[in-house]
Amino acid sequence: MRMRACAHEDAVLAAALAAPRAPLPDDLAAHLAGCEECRDLHTIASALHDDQAEALAEARVPSAGQAWWRAELRARQEAAATAARPITVATGLAVASLIGVFASLTGALAWWLQDWWVVPAAPSGLRLALWFVAGVLLVATPVMLYVALRDE
Repeated sequence: MRMRACAHEDAVLAAALAAPRAPLPDDLAAHLAGCEECRDLHTIASALHDDQAEALAEARVPSAGQAWWRAELRARQEAAATAARPITVATGLAVASLIGVFASLTGALAWWLQDWWVVPAAPSGLRLALWFVAGVLLVATPVMLYVALRDE
């Protein structure tokens, strides 16, 4: 912690922040002429006060009505997003169910598809690889749909 070097720092700071361009009392002005730390403090505090006054003059504060309108708009958007969540879940379940039905039909018709889809003379390793790829696609499709359609 820094120890204060001058006992007049509080008075200099108060004068600089109260009215940075107003003339200082004679005793404080005489002290500033001799104390470099207090002079720096007065200069910096005056500059900060001027920057604050300039920022406040340039600030565009919205009216109360406009702030209320924006808050209402945000609340409505959040309510709409909350209301849409069950619809998103239902859509995901419908897509997953559709994929499950497709997988079930594929399994039920596997004997017919195997004869039609794979050349009968194909080695059993190729058949196994094709069924593995089909299974991976059946598992990966719902995951990819979830990632693509989720609301962030």
